[in-house]
Amino acid sequence: MDTVYNHQEGPYIQTFIFENTGLMIGLLKQHKTVEEMSDSLNYFQDILSDEMFKKLFGLLLTDRGSEFAKPNLFEINHETGEIRSNIFYCDAQMASQKPHVENNHIFIRDIIQKKKSMKDLTQDKLDLMFSHINSVPRKSLGGKTPYEAFEFFYGKETLDKLHIQKIEKDKVTLQPYLLQ
Repeated sequence: MDTVYNHQEGPYIQTFIFENTGLMIGLLKQHKTVEEMSDSLNYFQDILSDEMFKKLFGLLLTDRGSEFAKPNLFEINHETGEIRSNIFYCDAQMASQKPHVENNHIFIRDIIQKKKSMKDLTQDKLDLMFSHINSVPRKSLGGKTPYEAFEFFYGKETLDKLHIQKIEKDKVTLQPYLLQ
């Protein structure tokens, strides 16, 4: 779990990567607060079965950003008070401890360049962007895409709930004009 942004005043993209498949998803956030970031887990818990939520979000690895500073908000079910996840933090200044998410952020930066405003972003645009990113074949997956690997392990129904669609390989775009 991580956060991507271009300006301190936002907006922000909260990213999640599933290391076994390389699939990355993101949610648009207007504020970089613990409450807004932890609310993402409430959202995922509401749309996924309990079993699928545990498989995908039972273990979280993130940096020590202030937006992740209250582990209880991430770990405790907002309705039942039961433990739903375990959150672990990388050592300070050690991005190398979560290389998969950092490497996938390069794809985001191909589409949303660092100095460009993100004020016109919508969740639909982010879903489109992540659908394209997840449709790029990877050497680490034997030429398969993160979409294909995730579908194999967790099913198309889960991808649909996460709003990630398969983009045909010859139609994948990792350029800024994708979001225009």
